[in-house]
Amino acid sequence: MERSLKLSRRFYLFSVLGVALLVAIVIGVVVVLQNLTGHVRRMTVNQIYSEIETKAVVIRTEQSISESASDAKIIAKSGVYVQEGDDVAVLYPYGYETALATITSKETELYAKLELQLKTLSGGVLPATVVSLNDRIAYLGGQMRAASNGESNESYADLETELLALLMERRDLMVSQLSDASTLAAEIRALDAQYSSFETNMARTLKSGYNGYISFYTDSNEEPLRDVSQLTVSQVKRIMSSTSFAADSENFSYRIVTDRSMFYLAFVASTTSTADLSKRLMPGMTYPFTIKGIEGAFMGTVVSEKDASNGILYVLSVAADVKPLLDARVVDISVQNVASGLTVPVKYIQYSGGVPYVYIKSDYGYTPIAVYIAGSDGEDAVISARDEKLTLFSGLRYRMPIEEDDD
Repeated sequence: MERSLKLSRRFYLFSVLGVALLVAIVIGVVVVLQNLTGHVRRMTVNQIYSEIETKAVVIRTEQSISESASDAKIIAKSGVYVQEGDDVAVLYPYGYETALATITSKETELYAKLELQLKTLSGGVLPATVVSLNDRIAYLGGQMRAASNGESNESYADLETELLALLMERRDLMVSQLSDASTLAAEIRALDAQYSSFETNMARTLKSGYNGYISFYTDSNEEPLRDVSQLTVSQVKRIMSSTSFAADSENFSYRIVTDRSMFYLAFVASTTSTADLSKRLMPGMTYPFTIKGIEGAFMGTVVSEKDASNGILYVLSVAADVKPLLDARVVDISVQNVASGLTVPVKYIQYSGGVPYVYIKSDYGYTPIAVYIAGSDGEDAVISARDEKLTLFSGLRYRMPIEEDDD
């Protein structure tokens, strides 16, 4: 009886151990199968490279100025650095053209009389010095037409200044050939006085109110882009689709870029879907990039990331001379992203309200944790927890999003 009782206890003990072993084997098989089917994995550290080629909107720190004028003579050339108080341009009010046309018509009439009188005094030909000046004036006129048509790199303003000086020199030379009592000479001197009075009373010299680079190209986006924190995806997309400059025909308009050593670039990653993870950047991180048509590499820091239904908006802050981009609004850029850190497959990331999540093993099972995506090659992504109190580490288990369990 005692022997039978011992066998019964031993049988019970072995039975319990057998069941425990069977449960352990089943759990082990389930874990192995889960890993084999890809539902549960462990985080690893890796490095991922991606390149984002896109168009970007250039945003400068600038002041826009618009003055009422029918015409202007520019003094400060585009691209020149001006200081507060420097002369920018001479402005002429409406009605200026009509008054000037009267003086110009009279001047043409008097010059024809002057030339005829000099030929009469010189045996039918103009003095050689006057002919030489005429040749130089004609040459400059051709140079100015070429500069105006974009066929020359010479400055139109410089050529105009030189031409006006030659015209004055020729006029003075021709008048000097006449006697002081000449009626024609008196008329020319009177016209000079009239023109000087006209210039004094009609013209107004515009002075700069800021220090910075000056530019005479405007596109009506200067004011809307003043606050980068208010930028939207739709706004940036609209600007990208319309890159032409808009001239203000009613006023004399120009810009002064007050910060020479910094500008912003804003671009849109097409959607928030996993297919576009390769276009993700990390807020606060700095990335190297190039700009088409400009030599050298730049560095840009992500100062803003905005998720919207129609895309992800990134704003890069760039510490560099803005002069090469003084008159550019939309440029082609190529951003290089080399991301190192904890890596998960893209298919293990899900979204809620545009924010990426990964299901991480915790004391309560698998919990969705909001993450940043530092970079992706389209298949894998480097992630970090958005909550600074959470620590992710190599070997930590994560699983497929719940809604994809049965795929």
